[in-house]
Amino acid sequence: MRDAADAALFPQAPPQGATLLRRFALPVLRLGPPALMSALLSGCDVSAGAPSLALFGAYFPSWLACALAGILGAVLVRLVFIPLGLDDMLPVRLPVYVAIAAAIGFLVSLLGFGR
Repeated sequence: MRDAADAALFPQAPPQGATLLRRFALPVLRLGPPALMSALLSGCDVSAGAPSLALFGAYFPSWLACALAGILGAVLVRLVFIPLGLDDMLPVRLPVYVAIAAAIGFLVSLLGFGR
């Protein structure tokens, strides 16, 4: 058994996981909220501005046009589903058509505005 003098000269080696924690995680934790905020906000660009469309002499946000395109697309999909008999087979119609409208709206936003 080791005594106090030997323990001071030869400290017990920490487990492998503790060494990795000290080496990588603790410096990040010391930086705290500023590092976390800068990591989360690194994709934000202040100078880009909001995408908007000039319609009827006023500027409208692009998400409004994408939402309108999604709603119209979902209505068109429903008009196609009814003659095919797929509309009757849907168990919950409203969430399915809302998901279709959202998918079309996101696709229009991605292809039209690149965001």
